[in-house]
Amino acid sequence: MSSTVFKIETGVLALTLVDPAAVGYLTSWQAPAGKEVDAVLLTDYASGSTLSCQVTSGALNATPNTTDDVTAATFCSPEETTTSVGVTSYTLDVAILQDPQIADGVSAWLFENDTKEAFFYLGLAGDGVPPASIGRVRVVAGAFGGDARVTLVATMTLPVVAKPDIWYGDATTNRVVKGDGSAYTPAATASSSSRKRETVDA
Repeated sequence: MSSTVFKIETGVLALTLVDPAAVGYLTSWQAPAGKEVDAVLLTDYASGSTLSCQVTSGALNATPNTTDDVTAATFCSPEETTTSVGVTSYTLDVAILQDPQIADGVSAWLFENDTKEAFFYLGLAGDGVPPASIGRVRVVAGAFGGDARVTLVATMTLPVVAKPDIWYGDATTNRVVKGDGSAYTPAATASSSSRKRETVDA
């Protein structure tokens, strides 16, 4: 396989608070109205169009959960270390341009909704196309202020509540891998709002 390079040119990031009172709500939803990553759009998120243009960096990062069990050395054998692997944890790490001068800006929204649960949408190539990811996070407030006479940036680490769904590929060849371990290939001819799914082996 040859090496490839990917750059974020038209990334999008959206957040909207989880509403348990929504019609048909299930705790397994990864996006508003329970939509799949290949069907959800920025317009499904309350902050969709306002948040993206403030973002300078957005990444879904995984942290392995490992535990080492050490068996002491004996007269007959050396010390032995056995590593157990647990469930990987994820964070949505985001840097934004601060906008405290705007009453209903991104900085104010994050502060007002600190600790609340929200759906997130992270698209690395635009709205409604892969690669993209959806899931649930806990909102974290950003920094307020900083050095004089420079563009102020706030960096936040938003804990991801459950393993996210990720849509890999491009407009012609793509595949969705869900947090529950299942996977499917979206129908190539379907629209972004009504794609059909074909189940494939994970």
